Amino acid sequence: MIYSSAFFKDATAVAFSWHGVLFDRDRREIHAAMAKTFLQWGVAVTDEDLIATRGPTGRAQIARLLSIARIAEAFRAQHHRWATDSDLDIMTLDHEPRLLAAAAATPLPNADACDALRRLHAQGIRTAVICCTPRRLLGPQLQALARANIPIDCLVTADEACEPAPAPWGVFEAIQRLGIASASELVLIDDSPAGAIAARNAGARAVSFISNALISEGQKASPNTRETVHSLAEICRVNGPTAPPPSQ
Repeated sequence: MIYSSAFFKDATAVAFSWHGVLFDRDRREIHAAMAKTFLQWGVAVTDEDLIATRGPTGRAQIARLLSIARIAEAFRAQHHRWATDSDLDIMTLDHEPRLLAAAAATPLPNADACDALRRLHAQGIRTAVICCTPRRLLGPQLQALARANIPIDCLVTADEACEPAPAPWGVFEAIQRLGIASASELVLIDDSPAGAIAARNAGARAVSFISNALISEGQKASPNTRETVHSLAEICRVNGPTAPPPSQ
């Protein structure tokens, strides 16, 4: 894998995804929450299913899971019908308390992400975080982020974007709030294929973040990205040597 500074050339802003990058590395807690929701409906989903459908959580991931033939058939066998839009609505409401519990279980931002945001800010790169979950379901994480005093120029959640990734609205909103001249000046760091597609649809650049833990599980980068990183320290390294040392 070549980590070329050319990919970041002329970038004036970098955005991180909330889940998987800034919080809840590898989305372990929100995936466990989703598995519990499906069990409530008598359907078992595997870790492999959850990793394969990772991306915006809540209703969007419920729909992605139900698009897997085995899971759709299991739902039909349990409920004697295919899942309907009404079922998805009810499952989504049922899932919300578990999303809040997942946020409480991983209340602190990942230290390497905080260091990367500080380094980027020190280099004059504007920073953003994009999340496809409403603020009311992020509770403890939002509070911890405020206490951490991390230099984030804008935070975009589902409250500001009308549709989750792969729709581009969250990226569009970040571009507008950051005040950058062109979408191509923004690089989105995301661990999900949906985020990469959203960046591409918005005209921004996408970098896949695949942790070493996911590599060991056979996870591959999204085909919609030209660059992959396995450590957030690499993001700062390709942007130049002027960043300060990481925080202790």
